[in-house]
Amino acid sequence: MPHSILIVDDEKHMCISLSKLLSLHGFTASYETDALSAMAILRKQHFDLVITDLKMPGMDGLGFIDKVKSMKLPIPIIMISGYASIENVVEAMRCGAINFYSKPVNTASLLEEIKKVLSIKRNSLQKELSIITANSKINELLLMAGKAGPTDAPVIISGESGTGKELFAAHIHNMSKRKEKPYIKINCAAIPENLLESELFGHVKGAFTDARENRMGKFAAAEGGTIFFDEIGEMRLDTQVKLLRVIQEKEYEQVGSDKIRHMDIRFIAATNKNLPALIKQGKFREDLYYRLNVVNIEIPPLRDRKDDVLPLARHFLNEMNLLYNKHILDLADEAASAFLKHDWPGNVRELKNTIERAVIFCENEKLGIEALPETYRNRIEHETGHLRNVYDKVTREVILEALEKTNGSKQKAAELLNINRKTLYNKMKLLDLL
Repeated sequence: MPHSILIVDDEKHMCISLSKLLSLHGFTASYETDALSAMAILRKQHFDLVITDLKMPGMDGLGFIDKVKSMKLPIPIIMISGYASIENVVEAMRCGAINFYSKPVNTASLLEEIKKVLSIKRNSLQKELSIITANSKINELLLMAGKAGPTDAPVIISGESGTGKELFAAHIHNMSKRKEKPYIKINCAAIPENLLESELFGHVKGAFTDARENRMGKFAAAEGGTIFFDEIGEMRLDTQVKLLRVIQEKEYEQVGSDKIRHMDIRFIAATNKNLPALIKQGKFREDLYYRLNVVNIEIPPLRDRKDDVLPLARHFLNEMNLLYNKHILDLADEAASAFLKHDWPGNVRELKNTIERAVIFCENEKLGIEALPETYRNRIEHETGHLRNVYDKVTREVILEALEKTNGSKQKAAELLNINRKTLYNKMKLLDLL
């Protein structure tokens, strides 16, 4: 299946010429001429990559990237603009763009970049199916998933945001007999409540005010495969009733139609909420819970499996090295120590985002905490306690003594002081030792 790319640019002729170019090279290209329309289509359709302009009326490219990230869509975004100032490039990368191309765009370079990014994304997805872990509890859950995968049993995956629920769901689908069939993801929190039913079942023309044409729903799109309901705890009660009926009877009707449609779908659901507690509050149906909860996989937060922190960090470091054409060898000792002491409230997603940002700004052979944003660095140093004290205690006399012991080698002196070379260099500049 060809990769799908969304182009967002208020210059329609740019959208048309770029989409034709991409089509000639085997991609499926769509375009929107404003960011709000692009947001709407991203809620309904999967894309492998987005190319967006910077300056657009209404929401600009930076605001658009921020909105895409807030939707938790793992889509690489390339920015193009006729305003390629250093400030704009830095701000675009800070917001999450993977690269910035000035107009007129060098199409050969852009195509090479797109192929590289999508190749890395495909390889990353294949690697992720193995799920990186050194934790005994996660390995137990993988064994459970391995037994559930080949069956059609419904599964509920629970855990805090960012723990890897979506990864486990994809892992289960890819071990099933349905792995060659569609795998459709539905974020119940991202779709407006009044549209969720139409998204699931589809609708016929005239079913409601904005139903100007017939539309196939997610159930029809997932036929023979798997539907993954992310954040199912956000689904409203009347939709829960209809979903329960679908699971029980394996049939449904489109909104505005009385024609019965039969279906063959496997259901996986995920939530970061306590569903039994929601049941007691009358916010989630008990009968739906037990229909879905044939297999229950509860993923522990990253703070409860610290043995996964460094393997995951190094995995993401290698991944980002490829993505950003960097050659960072490893984590610096102080960064590794800080990562182990941090509680990671955002879990694996926070760790991955932290590594990605740090790789973008790291200029050393090893990734240290100085590559992190200042607010983040200060938070980690506050939590780890000793890091700031260690830095403060590196006085002129201590540095001179370390340099004397290492015959003037800054690298060896830094190792002796248990700090990285750049930290030592910065401290020496502060103390007028350079």
